[in-house]
Amino acid sequence: MLRLGLRLTLRSGREALVRLAVTTVAVAVGVALLLGVLAEFHAFQAQSNQQCWACTSGDPVPSTLPASGELWNNSVDFYQGQTLTRLGVAALGADAPVLPGISRLPAAGQYYASPALAALLRTVPADELGDRFPGTMIGTIGAAGLTGPGQLAVYVGYPPTALNAIDGTQWVTRIATAPAAEVFTPFFRYAFGFGLLAVLFPMLVLISTATRLAASRREERFAALRLVGGTPADIRMIAAVESVVSAFFGAVVGVVIWLLVQPLVAGGALIGTQYFSSTVTPAAWEYAAIVVGVPVIALVAALVSLRRVQISPLGVSRRATPKRPTLWRLIVLALGVAVYLYGLSVTSHQSIGAATYPGLLLTMVGLVVAGPWFTWATARLFGSMSRGAALLLASRRLADNPKAAFRSVTGLVLAVFLGTMVGALVPAVNATEASPTNTSISNVLLDQVGMSGPAATRLLGGLSAIGGASVYPFYTASLPAAAAGTGGRGSGPGRPAGKGGNGGNVGGNGNNRSGGGVQIGPGKALAGGATVVSCAVMRELAVLGQCAPGVAAVQTQDGSMFGDNPLYNTQPFVSASDPAYRGSLAGLPLQAVLVRVNSAATLERVRTYLAVNAPPQVSVGQGQSPTPPRTFGETLQIRTQRADTLENLVYAAVALTLIVAGCSLAVAVGGGLVERKRPFTLLRVGGTGIGVLSGVVLLEAAVPLVAATVLAAGIAYGTSVLAFVRLAPAGTAIPQLGHDYYALMGIGLLIAFGVIAVTLPLLRRMTLPGNVRFE
Repeated sequence: MLRLGLRLTLRSGREALVRLAVTTVAVAVGVALLLGVLAEFHAFQAQSNQQCWACTSGDPVPSTLPASGELWNNSVDFYQGQTLTRLGVAALGADAPVLPGISRLPAAGQYYASPALAALLRTVPADELGDRFPGTMIGTIGAAGLTGPGQLAVYVGYPPTALNAIDGTQWVTRIATAPAAEVFTPFFRYAFGFGLLAVLFPMLVLISTATRLAASRREERFAALRLVGGTPADIRMIAAVESVVSAFFGAVVGVVIWLLVQPLVAGGALIGTQYFSSTVTPAAWEYAAIVVGVPVIALVAALVSLRRVQISPLGVSRRATPKRPTLWRLIVLALGVAVYLYGLSVTSHQSIGAATYPGLLLTMVGLVVAGPWFTWATARLFGSMSRGAALLLASRRLADNPKAAFRSVTGLVLAVFLGTMVGALVPAVNATEASPTNTSISNVLLDQVGMSGPAATRLLGGLSAIGGASVYPFYTASLPAAAAGTGGRGSGPGRPAGKGGNGGNVGGNGNNRSGGGVQIGPGKALAGGATVVSCAVMRELAVLGQCAPGVAAVQTQDGSMFGDNPLYNTQPFVSASDPAYRGSLAGLPLQAVLVRVNSAATLERVRTYLAVNAPPQVSVGQGQSPTPPRTFGETLQIRTQRADTLENLVYAAVALTLIVAGCSLAVAVGGGLVERKRPFTLLRVGGTGIGVLSGVVLLEAAVPLVAATVLAAGIAYGTSVLAFVRLAPAGTAIPQLGHDYYALMGIGLLIAFGVIAVTLPLLRRMTLPGNVRFE
């Protein structure tokens, strides 16, 4: 039977070869997409588990420099919106630990750059980037010290005494080897998990559909085999061989397709960071599991497809009528929505909605389980409204076997559900963080310098000399003892600026800027201080607040401007109620500077000047995050990129799901036409027009497609609105679906209907009156 099954599969005519080719191609597409998702997840895991040398926490430098270890000053810079990690390092002895990615520490006047930064240094003018790093580049940082090939990073060598003079320098004797404790890593891991499910489930449906292609035609051959003495076990063996061979060929071809496109995938940046090519690959055991597992799945699908079929020795196929779906199928969907609502009630901003994930997953499963019932109900509704032969025939067939009808659109249901949630939530989240004033000051750079005396005067003069830059200084003044520590307007990531106690953690960056002590530099605060600013400056920065009429300068304790949360740092922090400052500004310490630039090149020249003349004075360790010189527009961009990253992940999963679902739909429609060649031909010979038959085919695919789309989109949008209302600030507008969503969903549905339309010429040829005689 094994040899006969192979012969029937490979050498039994054109129809068998076409069936084998279609099944192989369909399975290959699904396997290639699944391997792509697994490869991206492996690269993400490799990056998440990489040694985080920047997480090293050192000790305060002793008054006498030690003879072992090394000095560190770790800070962050920016270049054209990209984060640039900068480490100043000075060896104190022969046992100084060597940083990952290099063979020896840079000496004073030397530095190592990442390959991406080295490429920029060769092409960008020095006053826009290269002047930030003193000395000569002696090499590049290897992959062990980088999170990806596109990362901008530099190790700069200093004399120990010079580095120790920079505030925030630490003494390091051991470099951290653990991965970074990144708050968004679990978030992206969940997103990858949903993406994997979104591709895996439709792919299994595709394989199942493809391996059962033209099942009725095959059953006629099986009946003939029974007539000449074949047993039911022989029939199962032949069906299993056909399915396993086509699935095996498809799995192998899918692996080959993936290997060909792997370099293109490795060159992308799905979550905002490009991975090293060597990590963008599934594990060896996963390749083996797919090559073996896909044929096994096809085998199970083939045997299940014969479960309701009994082939008699007389060649009569008797098929059991499927049971009608019952309301019990809605239980899983209702339970999923209930679990989601409970998770939403206990979720918070800190948990990033993690408590809602089980409910979302259960809701997706519920949609799949409830789909056949909704298909049956929709078919019955259309059947009761039918006024034509096409709608009547289509609705009767759909109501007879709604499970088979829904199976081909399962992937589209999941795609619509995920796409609707992302399309509703991501633009709404980004809109809440983009304040109305952000656009007007998006080209204004903020840097907390913490300088005084001649150094501050020289800094302001040098910045003013840069063409295209307008400089706005902010100063620090001491408060009376009674006022110090009493609080003022505090702000934080969970509440808007307003009258408060001791202020709050502004922007969530780890730097507590309380009302009683204003931060004058990234590493130190002046107790009992207030921000002092000229009213002439505030007139230039009108969106950040206005002084009372006739006042020359004011002082304020509102530190919201210095945070990194766009919801608050562009809110007015100066008001007419702020007290006037009567003294001279010239003698006050310079707290911060705002610089408006007229171009990207001017911005980088300003940033380079600040890096040289007012370098960041902070050493970053575990749980800390510096505030480098950056524009208000870049601050917003950093925040929105997190939501955009999720959008990219889910939209990629949606796009892959649409591809798989389109293939599944094509196989299902084509297979259905082949199976019904005889009845369609007889109907046409009996006087039924080709338009009626085409309408039957279109309606049989469109009815479950429309029903599933409306169901999934409605539930997804409802859950998105509930989530937004629960987590968004009060008074925020209800999220609306944007153009990207309608474009993606529209293209997906057009592809689906296009696939159906492609099969209609085949219907016309198959049902020609000359084909009334059947083999």
